[in-house]
Amino acid sequence: MLSTLSTNPSVSVMLNRYWSALYSSFHLLLISGTAALAYHKREEEILEEYNIVKKAQKNPEYFAPLYQKYYDQLFMFINKRVDHLEVTADLTSRVFFKSLRNIKKYKYQGVPFSAWLYRIAINEINMFFREQHRMERTVNITDDHINILITEIEYKEPQLDPHVLVSVLLEQLNESEIQLIELRFFENRSFREAGYLLGLSEVNAKIKTYRVIKKLKKISEEIRYHD
Repeated sequence: MLSTLSTNPSVSVMLNRYWSALYSSFHLLLISGTAALAYHKREEEILEEYNIVKKAQKNPEYFAPLYQKYYDQLFMFINKRVDHLEVTADLTSRVFFKSLRNIKKYKYQGVPFSAWLYRIAINEINMFFREQHRMERTVNITDDHINILITEIEYKEPQLDPHVLVSVLLEQLNESEIQLIELRFFENRSFREAGYLLGLSEVNAKIKTYRVIKKLKKISEEIRYHD
């Protein structure tokens, strides 16, 4: 069951309770666990995967294992932001089509190959929402995400339910600010990887992220129950 918390015409904040509309909870647990590990690979794992990428750059047949390994992760990544199965499937296909078409341009930068795929996915998502205005951009959050954000902004006032507060706060952010919060706090990515995904340096990603946190903290201090 997904409860829509936001009424913003361009951003919809969804409280993720069960995800049963997409997959069984067991299958989701497997995907989520795999995705979480993908954010924190050891250097030898990254280099081992890069050897597969180099083979794929010479022969597209070697791209198949990469496709099989990351399809579910990319699908879930996109669906959290789009919340529409057909659109998600289409965008996921576009990501892999573009990654295969441009595989020869891929250069190792010390992050997992999956980061390159996620970067393409973010560009495709942004392009999709720029080209159409009927669908809302979704921010999919869990109770854990809400608790993390409440802790980060050091919110101590009891007047507002945390779910309502976080929804109101996220409505105040633009696309780039939302992406920073999602990548860093909701997906637990390093500043280095978040910066890579958004075309920023690690330092700039960190600075911009905490500027957003400062902004959210200020807004939270100005919100009163009667508002």
